[in-house]
Amino acid sequence: MKKTILLPVVVGIAAAIIILAIAFTLTQKPIPLNENPTPVNEIPSNKTTFSYVNSNSIMKSVLSSKGISMSSPLKFSGDSISKYCIFYGDDVKQNSVEYCTSTELKDSEGKFLGNIHMTGSKDSPNTVLGVIQTDPFMTQLDSVKTVYQTMVESLVCDCWQAQKPGGLTTVSAWVDAAKSHHLEGKHTTSTSQIDGLAKKQLFLEITTNTKGYLWKFIITN
Repeated sequence: MKKTILLPVVVGIAAAIIILAIAFTLTQKPIPLNENPTPVNEIPSNKTTFSYVNSNSIMKSVLSSKGISMSSPLKFSGDSISKYCIFYGDDVKQNSVEYCTSTELKDSEGKFLGNIHMTGSKDSPNTVLGVIQTDPFMTQLDSVKTVYQTMVESLVCDCWQAQKPGGLTTVSAWVDAAKSHHLEGKHTTSTSQIDGLAKKQLFLEITTNTKGYLWKFIITN
């Protein structure tokens, strides 16, 4: 049953990630809108400092304490990669994916929120993606903030408030800024990027679709 639920979500992610319309970059100081964003296909794929088992376990525990359940990871390798773990438009990078894990997220009422995917070699992941579909009114926005804050604190560092990338005091403030930019600009897809937080690259993408808004948060080196 889990594979059946995951498949349409993964396919939707693949189609949406390949096309990025407009991005604005946030470093340690706010800078103007960047009309030439770095496509997700060109994000470096160096090894990160987390593992499949520990990272999924830590996020599951933290999210549970915040009222969001995260399933045990489904694990894919070999031929199943081409069915459930298509994330790159570039064939070379897609072919470099040897292993992938996917988990389901549900809110406190048991309603499906989205997924967290980890991809990379069999030894360690090089990319983590948090994907959540919200309705047209973004009633799940608090869950988006909770999941993405947990991903940052569990996989990057617990240093956001100290460093305040882009002048933003919290992950929640970043989500709100990205939301305002997307809605006010009436973009189909918009992305925001933060560099230099614990030597990681963080990408936040919003795509308007028929169900509302698809949110994608990507962590890589």
